[in-house]
Amino acid sequence: MPPQIYRSQPNEPQPRIYSDAMNSTLGFQRVYVVYSASDPSSLENFKSIAVLLDIDARYIEQTSIERANTIQRQHAYLANPVEIAELDTHARIYAHMARHDIQSALIIRSSVDMELDIKLRMASALGDIPDPYDMLFVGRHYAEPTEPQVQEMMTFLRQTNSSDPSAQMQRVWAKREFASRKTRVYLSSFPSGISAYAIGRQMARRLHHRLRVRMTFDKHDLDFILADVAMVGLSIAYSMSPSPIAAYTTRHGSDNQLLTHSALHVMSLRQDDPAMLSPYKDWASMWA
Repeated sequence: MPPQIYRSQPNEPQPRIYSDAMNSTLGFQRVYVVYSASDPSSLENFKSIAVLLDIDARYIEQTSIERANTIQRQHAYLANPVEIAELDTHARIYAHMARHDIQSALIIRSSVDMELDIKLRMASALGDIPDPYDMLFVGRHYAEPTEPQVQEMMTFLRQTNSSDPSAQMQRVWAKREFASRKTRVYLSSFPSGISAYAIGRQMARRLHHRLRVRMTFDKHDLDFILADVAMVGLSIAYSMSPSPIAAYTTRHGSDNQLLTHSALHVMSLRQDDPAMLSPYKDWASMWA
């Protein structure tokens, strides 16, 4: 039977995995930023955010596709080279955490934008999250069924006619209220499209020992594996709502996400105003 990634046991020591969220590592011991050598603009954008918001990050270059092809052949990994490149990169981060006894870390893709008040949002979230926990999903592309207010907002958007003037005004105010809702944490069900997540020491150690083994019998990408261990109860995982970190790309026709006060926008490093965008990639049509 293939090895599994097991959740913490009640009697397993669980140190508090965060500190003051107003510090330069957003309440965690370490911030890792994963970047691709083929996308230097995203890295430069993130470094600008880090200076503006006083974020101390360790930058990790993502495994190259050439290297991913090599290790795919060597270890008979089932995922495609693009997915293996990301899996291998995060596996290296887990190994670094295990070797250096890092209590907690926030892992972020460089191709993101952030809320200007992310430190206040993190302080609110980390002040409310129960202990112990293994992972906290900070940036997601898609809504979750268990996310507070999501089902009610989806029903409202579907039932209101965007061409009716009175309904239009109702939608405007409802969207503003939804976008500015108070930061909350909730027990995650199946997070999807993860652009930033925090992980505790013990979960990082379990992934360090188990992830590469799983890659020999599981063809899924990192997003699915992290979501899977959350969904089936193999980890204690929470998500933040709304997400203070959102994916960002300059590609034409991209489906970037809503941020109420974008760090990149205030620095004129992005042309579009994300305050006008949909909060989730799959909401674009009904949000319009």
